[in-house]
Amino acid sequence: MLDFPQDPMLARHVSAMPGPSALRGGCVYEPKFDGYRALLFVTEDGCRVQSRRGHDITDAFRDVADIAAEHLPEGLVIDGELVVWVGGGFDFGELQRRVGHGSKRRIRQAPASFVAFDLLAAAGNDVRSAALTVRRQLLEAVLEDAPAAVQLCPQTADPEEAGAWMAEYRAADVGIEGLVAKGRQTTYRGGAREWLKYRERDTVEVVVGAVSGSLDAPGHLVLALPDGDGELHFAGTTTELTAQQRADVAPLLRAAVAHHPWLPDGAESVRWGVNGKRALISVLATVVVEVSTDSTVQDGRWRHPTRLVRIRPDLSPSEVPVRDDA
Repeated sequence: MLDFPQDPMLARHVSAMPGPSALRGGCVYEPKFDGYRALLFVTEDGCRVQSRRGHDITDAFRDVADIAAEHLPEGLVIDGELVVWVGGGFDFGELQRRVGHGSKRRIRQAPASFVAFDLLAAAGNDVRSAALTVRRQLLEAVLEDAPAAVQLCPQTADPEEAGAWMAEYRAADVGIEGLVAKGRQTTYRGGAREWLKYRERDTVEVVVGAVSGSLDAPGHLVLALPDGDGELHFAGTTTELTAQQRADVAPLLRAAVAHHPWLPDGAESVRWGVNGKRALISVLATVVVEVSTDSTVQDGRWRHPTRLVRIRPDLSPSEVPVRDDA
């Protein structure tokens, strides 16, 4: 049996949908759910849930862990996405609140599910060196009689069908971000970015470097994007945060010892559109958020304030895509 935790295999962003021969052995395509990446470890003692960054989040997803322990065979390590369905769509914010402030009441009101898309171990045996097609066959067999709370991720080798999925998901606005392309003959290499992620959205992940207001009640976020060498550069600001956004982001902020050298105007203030200038509080550049933009990045920054879509506690700053002009 594989030890807990394990490094999950990763995907890198691409600007166009990968063709059928883009990866070794040909591509298969899977929906990219708006969820929380996780691994399930099923043993004779129960099931543990691991976050993308290696943390034990079993207590926050006790409902999924208990169902997996009861219905899945021992010796499994499964890779997939935790999701919560609320009001006709997947609710990433509910996942965040579970991890940050989990409660039994929240679990009862909005149960989570697990969408499985890969297999690292079966019957205690490490299968990561097997080709994806073999791992997929094993995963399908393992989940044949699984309950609805543990679902098999759809997969197709037909790029036209994958494109149709994209159009349907976008029209339905249910919270499916795009597609992940994987090579049929590739092995599972923890930490390697050998999958390809494509999405048709006007959003981007960025690093938070400073805030206006206070750490307890941030008014706006100052954003940064890395260049090809990993150095951060000022990229813009957000519009004013809502009360819920302030409550969600505040616990993650930590004051920086010194101002960030990449902030404009000597790191003392920054222009917030029509609102004039506000004093800034520099924070440790450890928090990643996803923002919606109304224009492309020009000269490394956005001309207008962006809108905070969600916090991404599942991502580290090193995983933020480089800026367009890098």
